[in-house]
Amino acid sequence: MLCATACVQQGPDTSISVDSAGVRIVESTSAAWSPGEEWRVDPEPVFRLGDDEDDPSSQFFRVLDVALLAGGDVIVVDGGTSEVRRYDAGGRHLWSAGGSGEGPGEFRSPRYLGRRPDGAFLIWDRALSRLSVLGEQGDLIATERPSVGGSEFVAQAQFGDGAWLVTLPVSIAPPEAGNTWADTIGLWRYDPVREDRVRLATILGQRWIWTGRHMLPVPFSPRPLRAIEGNRLAVASGPDAQVSLHDAAGSLVARHRIVRDRQPVSGADVARTIESLVEIGQSGADAAVWREWRDRMEIPRQEPAFDQLLTEPDGTIWARRFQSNPLSRESPTWDVFDPTGVYLGPVSTPGALTVLAIRDGLLAGVYRDELGVEYVSVHRVVGAVR
Repeated sequence: MLCATACVQQGPDTSISVDSAGVRIVESTSAAWSPGEEWRVDPEPVFRLGDDEDDPSSQFFRVLDVALLAGGDVIVVDGGTSEVRRYDAGGRHLWSAGGSGEGPGEFRSPRYLGRRPDGAFLIWDRALSRLSVLGEQGDLIATERPSVGGSEFVAQAQFGDGAWLVTLPVSIAPPEAGNTWADTIGLWRYDPVREDRVRLATILGQRWIWTGRHMLPVPFSPRPLRAIEGNRLAVASGPDAQVSLHDAAGSLVARHRIVRDRQPVSGADVARTIESLVEIGQSGADAAVWREWRDRMEIPRQEPAFDQLLTEPDGTIWARRFQSNPLSRESPTWDVFDPTGVYLGPVSTPGALTVLAIRDGLLAGVYRDELGVEYVSVHRVVGAVR
């Protein structure tokens, strides 16, 4: 294999090179796992929360977030009750905090952000632009409303050194009917101690078309995927099976690639996707509206490579292969990269399970039965040695 830049390592399935800008490129042509080494997810959960109809702490509606802690404890943010709940590694309820409202310790749209070095939990409320700090037992320690230069932001995740990944709210005036535009997502690193921020990356997001009444997402347009990998930012967008990494200063430092063909988009693919969007009530538009506006959309010729990105504390990256049907109950496939960027191989996760957290050989997310009832489910990743 010839390298356009300096090759620092080369193997039968993976080449590692450094380009002229110093970006480390890890390119894999096939999975590194040998037969018998592949990881798999046990379809039988370690535990599943939501079966006890008499226990309010085991009932969920509109789960907003699930996080795995070291040791196997689970944090669940339930949107229906605006509560943050903690369970131990066996699924036993430890405490619940919050509730719907705007007073101290209450939430309107909470998300789990991370933990401070002293073990306190950080909960970001997007609707209130407010941070709540909860103690080990769920007690309220503090409520803060941080900003930079008077500008509010949205906290997304926490880096390993305690800084936050944030985005800035953007207001877009609807264009004339028939015009399309794309979300451009600016990603920033915010230091809550020094109260300053550094721009890390800008990624292209979902394309939209304005009908004059409805804002419709253009099928198969890129997803603005991002995740934290230690103190680095991992991003992915578009049809190439690639994850890019930016350091704390915002410099692009690595690209992890899988060499494979782009997946073409057919007319039948578009029809099936629109049918599913109508079924879930996307944008409030019915089938007639979608039929009217479909031919005015500039639909991409290739599918996005991925539609979800997750990372583990050790630097392992999981990228879920794109699924065009949001209602699909089929088992999705994830591409797994090791901490050095080598493509390990594909892993299937249980159907109807939306995975939200992976660490230490465990995987957690929201399982929805055929009636749409939500459960929080924790599964073991078999073969994943830590």
